Amino acid sequence: MEKGFPISPDRAIFLADAHLNQDDIHSRNFLALVDRAAAEKVPLFLLGDVFDLWFGNTGLTFWFQKPIIEHLRKLRREGLRLYYVEGNRDFYLKREHEGTTFEIVSAGDMHAAVGEKRLYLSHGDTVNRADFAYRFWKGISKSRLANEAVGHLPPSIILPMADRIERNFKRSNRRHKGTFPEREAREYAMRLFGKGIDFVILGHFHQERLTRFSREAATKVLAVLPSWKDQWRYFFLTAGGEYGFRSFKPGEPLFPPTATPTPEPGRS
Repeated sequence: MEKGFPISPDRAIFLADAHLNQDDIHSRNFLALVDRAAAEKVPLFLLGDVFDLWFGNTGLTFWFQKPIIEHLRKLRREGLRLYYVEGNRDFYLKREHEGTTFEIVSAGDMHAAVGEKRLYLSHGDTVNRADFAYRFWKGISKSRLANEAVGHLPPSIILPMADRIERNFKRSNRRHKGTFPEREAREYAMRLFGKGIDFVILGHFHQERLTRFSREAATKVLAVLPSWKDQWRYFFLTAGGEYGFRSFKPGEPLFPPTATPTPEPGRS
């Protein structure tokens, strides 16, 4: 275990932005991947927006979400390690889902280590500081006042209303996700590399990106996770230093059948 990093598996996989919204092939393959992770005893980190909209409040759960949540809880009880970082479409999950559906739920970011590699995990929705409309919306929707208001209204009002709001923001934010904020993401990652982080892993932008930085004889990595529905892609990392993106195929192992490379000699 890396000192100071209580979450320290010897390998892991990372997935974001599944945006599940019905019982379809995307939901079924998501559960098939989780089943495979349980079978291979691989910790799974979900970096937000597993559903199009997810409330942690009791009673505010869409019908199609319930069997998926119950399946995650069953596998966790059986030993699968599941971790969750909230995305912009997740609201107040910690109270209901930490210790039940997931080992840990974070509303902001999460630190972990795989082997000697130190990881910073975040949904990534605050990277683009030019998206003022979203930042304003997040400040309101994630506030304690909003949470209390939601808790006092019946689901028959909250769920349709929230669904309409999110659909409107989905349309208005397309231009921000369509153009990746390259400069902002690099600056964001470089600040974290300067604090000893080796891998910065983000979601949110629905674009698969892998950028390597040379820093003091070591290689630092910024990985941006793609949308699950594009090609059922996820990111993997091993303690031996092997990492990359891979497409999920039912019945196939989660990790490529290649030799684990020798870890890099230097680190900052």
